[in-house]
Amino acid sequence: MDLRLLRYFTVLAEELHFGRAATRLHMSQPPLSQQIKLLETELGTPLFTRTQRRVELTAAGVALKGQAALVFAQMERAVDLTRQAGRGHWGTLEIGMISSLMVGLLPQALRIFQDRYPDVKWTLHELQPAAQQAALKERRLDLCFYRMGPNDPELTSEPLSSEAIAVVLPQQHRLAKRTRVALKDLAEERFISFKLDQSRFAAYLYQSCIEAGFTPHVYQQVVEVQTLLSLVRAGLGIGLLPASTGQFGHAGVVYRTLAQPAPGTTLYATYRKDDPSPVLQVFLNIMREMIEVPDR
Repeated sequence: MDLRLLRYFTVLAEELHFGRAATRLHMSQPPLSQQIKLLETELGTPLFTRTQRRVELTAAGVALKGQAALVFAQMERAVDLTRQAGRGHWGTLEIGMISSLMVGLLPQALRIFQDRYPDVKWTLHELQPAAQQAALKERRLDLCFYRMGPNDPELTSEPLSSEAIAVVLPQQHRLAKRTRVALKDLAEERFISFKLDQSRFAAYLYQSCIEAGFTPHVYQQVVEVQTLLSLVRAGLGIGLLPASTGQFGHAGVVYRTLAQPAPGTTLYATYRKDDPSPVLQVFLNIMREMIEVPDR
């Protein structure tokens, strides 16, 4: 059915007068009468009864009037959603992340994003970087966050923020009284590390120790930050973590700054090069704004 015919019908059903309806539609009365007859022929039933004194809806006309209102309301909704989707104000966003990022930039950006664009449904997926990258290439994720940029021609990364690496010690550790600890001072310690075969960040920290003059004794390898902190608190070893993870407030451990030269870490946002998603760009723009105005 031609929506123009439905529009003509709706106006006439509201006015019940061909002259007034034609005026509202900015057309003359004869063409309006022809269009209504065309609609009635298409539907196979009269929609109006016409006399010299009045125009009234038939039972079929009453039914169509009610349904036409729903059609136009849905059309307006469709147009509005389409425009919102085109601007990135409606849709979905699947985000991959590692648990250590749930302090600082990312949760703040999510709060701003939620406040500005409540019609976008976003979902967090807590995954290791290798799993994030695979899901991103398989289009199960739209955006990933981790601390080492990918080496993949299908993906692009942009650095968002950098921070220092801190050594995490049991509260009663011999080095806990210091304000700064040199990496080489950890040569005899047992390390609690993220899994070396799954985390490029862990491999980077391992190599940093080698460059400092020793091969670290990796006592246990874990996946989650909280597991690492719990093992350190129990006195089973020490760890190297981004300084921001100290905001988790894990009792029984202390964070100490590494003396220079010391490794650092950068947070990257990673996404597919061929992804045109407006929602993705809107979220990335929020993070870029936060970097430009860090005290936001």
